[in-house]
Amino acid sequence: MKLNRIRQILIISLLEFLFCLGCYCTASSGRVQVKQDWQGYVKNCLDTLIDHGTDVYGSVKTPMLMAVIDVNTLTAPENPKMYDSYIRTEGRPTHGRRSPGGCNLWLDQPTLKAMYRLTKITGDSRYADAADTYIRYSLQHCVKPNGLFIWGSHIYYHAYKDRLEGDRQHEIPILHPDWHALYRVNPDAVRKEVDGIWKYHILDPKTGAHNRHDTHGSLKADFSFTGSSYILAFAFMHSATGEKQYLDKAKRITDWHWQHRNKDTNLMAEAPLLKGNYGGNHCYTSISGPFASALLRSYELTGEKQFRYIAIEIIKAYDKYGWDSKAQTYYGILTLAGKPVMKPFETGYDSKFYPAGHIDLWRTIMYSYEFPLIAAQASLYAYEISADDKSQRDGDLLQAALHWAEVIENNLPPHTGRRWKKEIQETLPDVLTTKGTYAENYGRAISFFVHLHQATKGQKYRQLAEGLAQEAIDKLFVNGLFKGHPAKPYYETNDGVGLLLYALLELDAPAEKMSGAF
Repeated sequence: MKLNRIRQILIISLLEFLFCLGCYCTASSGRVQVKQDWQGYVKNCLDTLIDHGTDVYGSVKTPMLMAVIDVNTLTAPENPKMYDSYIRTEGRPTHGRRSPGGCNLWLDQPTLKAMYRLTKITGDSRYADAADTYIRYSLQHCVKPNGLFIWGSHIYYHAYKDRLEGDRQHEIPILHPDWHALYRVNPDAVRKEVDGIWKYHILDPKTGAHNRHDTHGSLKADFSFTGSSYILAFAFMHSATGEKQYLDKAKRITDWHWQHRNKDTNLMAEAPLLKGNYGGNHCYTSISGPFASALLRSYELTGEKQFRYIAIEIIKAYDKYGWDSKAQTYYGILTLAGKPVMKPFETGYDSKFYPAGHIDLWRTIMYSYEFPLIAAQASLYAYEISADDKSQRDGDLLQAALHWAEVIENNLPPHTGRRWKKEIQETLPDVLTTKGTYAENYGRAISFFVHLHQATKGQKYRQLAEGLAQEAIDKLFVNGLFKGHPAKPYYETNDGVGLLLYALLELDAPAEKMSGAF
C-alpha cells in the first residue's frame, strides 16, 4: 500500500513538473501561472506616470513625461547615475538616446500608444487626455529652428534647463510613431515635420538617397532603420492628406534601398552610401526587422502593394540564407551573396558593434544593427497581412515566424546576451542575481507570442507569453512603475517600458487583433 502511494505521489509530481516546464510558468516565481490582471499593471504604471512622472522641474512646468525616473522616490534626477547607460546608448548617455533630466516624445511613442489603448478599452479618458496634452505641448514648444521636432536619438527637451539638449541632430530610428494621434492634435506641425524630413534628410530627391541626420556633414549614413522611419512618415501623410507627392517620396526611399540588393538573393545592403565592410556589402536583421516592419505598416496605410511585396521578399531572403538549421538559430550578418560572417570586422564604421556570428537574442544596445526580436515580429506581421483570407496567407512567412519562436523558446528565461556581457556585469553587478533583460525585450517577445497564438491557435504560445509577462512583472514592477532593467532602480523610457505596457494590453485581450508592440 505504501509503495503504491509513493508511486502515485511521484506520478502526480512528475505531471505537475512537466506542465509547468511546458508552459514556462516557473521562470521567476516557481509557481504555476494563473489568469493575471495584466491590464491592472498597465493602469497602475500609467497612473503613476501621470501623477508623478511629468515635468515639474525647472522654472517651466510641462505635461511631458520624464525619461528617467527613480522608482523608489518617484522623482526624476537631473543627473541620474550612469549604470549601464554608456553601453546601452553606445557611449552617448547625455544624448537623446537616454534623455537624462528631460523628456523625449520619440522614445515615449509606445507609452502614448498604450495610453490611447487603455482609454479605448476602459472608457476612462484620463489616459488619452494626458497623451493629447503631452503631444500638444511638445509640438508647440519643442521644435528646432528648421521646423523638425526636438525628439529622437540625439536631441531632447531638458526639463531642468527648460531648453533643447543633446548634440542637436534630428534622427528618428526604429519605432513606429503614432502619427495618427500626432496629426489629430496638430496637423500643421506634423506637416512641417514630414516636409522637413524631405528637406533636411534627403540627399538626392531623384534617387531617394538619405542621411540619418538632418545636418549634412561629411558622413553620409543611409541606414535602413532610419530610412524606413522616413518611408513610414511619408506613407502616413499620404493616407492623411491624399496627396500623391508623399506616396511618391515614400516609394523613392524604398526604391533606393531595394535597388541596392543582390538580385539573386534579395538580400539588401544596410547602408549603401557607407562603403566598405559595413554598409554596402552586408545585410542584417535591421533589414528583416525595422525596415520590413515599417514597409508593412506603410502598406496598411496606403494600400501600395509594392511596400508589402518588398517587405515579404526581404523577410523570406533572410530566413532562407540566415537560418542555421544545425544550430537552430539565425546568423547576425550575411554577405549580400548569402554567406554568414562569423568574425567581427577589424575596421570600418562602428566596427565594434557588428553582430558577427549568430544573433544575440536579448540585445543590450539600443541601436546595435541587430534587431532579432523585431525581425521575429516582422515575419509574423507579414504573415498576418499577406492575404485577407487566412487560408491564402503565405506559409513561408509563418515558417519563418516559427523559426523565431524556436529561437526564443531555446533562449528562455531572458538573460544578458553574450555581446557586452562583461561590460553589463561591471556596470550592473546586481544582474548576476536579478538575471532578466530589458523591458523592451520582454515586451517584444510577449507581443510576438500573442500574435503567434492568434495565427496558429497554439495554446503553448499563449502560455509562453504569460510566462514572460509574469517574469517581467516579478523583476521589473516596483512602486507602481516598471523599471527598465531588473538590475537598476530606474524607469527609463529608452529601455522600452512603453513596448512592455502595450504588449501586456495585447496579452490581456489575446483574441483581439492589435497592431503589435513596434
